[in-house]
Amino acid sequence: MRISLAFIVLLFTSISTCFGQYDIRFKVNGLTQGDECILAHYYADKNKVIDTVAINQNGFAVFQGEEKLLHGVYILVLPKKTYIELIVPKEDQEFTIELDTTLSPHAKSATGSLDNQLFIEFDRYSVGPGSKKRQLIKDYPKCQDDSCKARIRKEVDDLDKEIDVKRKEIIDNYPNTFTAKLFKPILEIEVPDSLKSDNAKAYMYYKKHFWDNFDLTDDGMLRTPIFQGKLEYYITKVILQKPDTLIPAIDDLCSKIEAGGATEMYKYVVWWNTNHHEESDRICMDKVLYHLAENYYLKGKCEWADSSTIANMTDYVKKAERIQCGLVAPNMTLVDTTYLRKYELHKINKPVTIVVFWSHTCGHCKEEIPVLKEMYDTLKQKGIEIYAVYTGSDVDGWKEYIRKNNLTWINLVDAYNNSTYKKDYNQVKTPEVFMLDENKTIRYKNPPAENVGKIAEMMLEEYGKRHAD
Repeated sequence: MRISLAFIVLLFTSISTCFGQYDIRFKVNGLTQGDECILAHYYADKNKVIDTVAINQNGFAVFQGEEKLLHGVYILVLPKKTYIELIVPKEDQEFTIELDTTLSPHAKSATGSLDNQLFIEFDRYSVGPGSKKRQLIKDYPKCQDDSCKARIRKEVDDLDKEIDVKRKEIIDNYPNTFTAKLFKPILEIEVPDSLKSDNAKAYMYYKKHFWDNFDLTDDGMLRTPIFQGKLEYYITKVILQKPDTLIPAIDDLCSKIEAGGATEMYKYVVWWNTNHHEESDRICMDKVLYHLAENYYLKGKCEWADSSTIANMTDYVKKAERIQCGLVAPNMTLVDTTYLRKYELHKINKPVTIVVFWSHTCGHCKEEIPVLKEMYDTLKQKGIEIYAVYTGSDVDGWKEYIRKNNLTWINLVDAYNNSTYKKDYNQVKTPEVFMLDENKTIRYKNPPAENVGKIAEMMLEEYGKRHAD
């Protein structure tokens, strides 16, 4: 197996050792004296280097230290960037593993470590089923009919079940090993037969029990190759992608981890969710970021965060507190192109009001305004209005653009610089779009211009249902 290692030291990683001693030796047949080997451990989806040593005169790569290593799944990287995985248990960190440069499981053995003996035993067992599975997957695209595809899917499923039987055997026979702890989350959550006919109930059961087989009290599980994938799958696939559903799910997960004392895992889950939802392009996902900032960083629950991070989060909460989805949009009163007529946002009596902050000199605005115009011309008779706020200073150019492009929605400007909308809406970029319902509640923020029409129609339909006789 070949890799390109991303060796990093994460800002929030705590000290990499704890009290004790380790003496881990590797006899690598095929390497010569002076060849260098690297010992590293997983950290979510990254690897953290622990040490680099050369093969000694006796043919061993010896890794030693006066303090115990953090337990988890480690990797030994050979000179050609091939590697093997191994377990470093919480205790018993004095053991020897023998292997050769082919990395064949049948050439590997371990002494002094039950975890690694079990790990190698499973590795050997899975060679046969794994080889068959890879061949079946390779043959699948060659199938000419559905029966062939169905046969291959069944055979692959049977092979997976065969490997799971071996995992369960190790889990049942050696329940107190880290290997058992590592294998348990790989097993699928078994939904009771009585619920399988009801998709909604089956889903709720699966979601509720998703973390049952994963030890959320053990930081060592963070240092495995399975944690990151499981976390991402849970947050992005299992949980409905709506802020009001994600927020309690994240809170529940963090609460369980924090209560179990897995401090590094807790840090990582908070950090990952912060980054993930800050970078998300899904509509209104900044509500999740706002929740994390207000309820974790600003309430002293992120002790690893430095003063700069806390200051940034404080500033973000202050600026974004009034424009979260689900809140009533800040009111504003601006004048139109004549400077004579005033329009108060909260007095726009329409089922759907779309607030657009824009400028005729903005490149992205030039791309999106025509799309919004086409949508507006189609839907304005159905009950939508656009409250378009010019944010620039070239008023004459703005008026000319409106005239030339026949923008018939409500065109407004802060002609006398007495409005607080820039502060209220944290208005620093263009274009920005806020879609409001009849109560001026923010329902959607900054959807792609091509989706605004579809969302507006959906909001109109919802409005019609709410006001049906």
